[in-house]
Amino acid sequence: MDGVALRVPEIVIAHPRDRRRASRVGVMIMATLRATRGYFDCMVLDLSSGGAKLAMGDHVVLSPGLNVTLIMQPYGTFRAQTVWQRLSIAGIRFLEPPETVAAALADLLPAPEPAEH
Repeated sequence: MDGVALRVPEIVIAHPRDRRRASRVGVMIMATLRATRGYFDCMVLDLSSGGAKLAMGDHVVLSPGLNVTLIMQPYGTFRAQTVWQRLSIAGIRFLEPPETVAAALADLLPAPEPAEH
């Protein structure tokens, strides 16, 4: 892994039924996922301060609720929990506070919008 990230045009999902609290950004970042059964290479497909969507190898099965660690060099290491998996695509939720994740990923994520009063 050389830690090179490719940022693709921003993708913001605004569907009313969308449960996500943070805007997602489409990316292509090689990363490593550490789970109970070992380390697995993956590609981060989209990212927010709340979680990420990963492309995994076909042989990787992640149960919902499994605690994992996402290693994205040079951005850092993030504790997470699996939320869903469909074939080789999985969604994870970061366990760190969103502000901590946003600070670590500031080069990739859009700046937060100011709160309305």
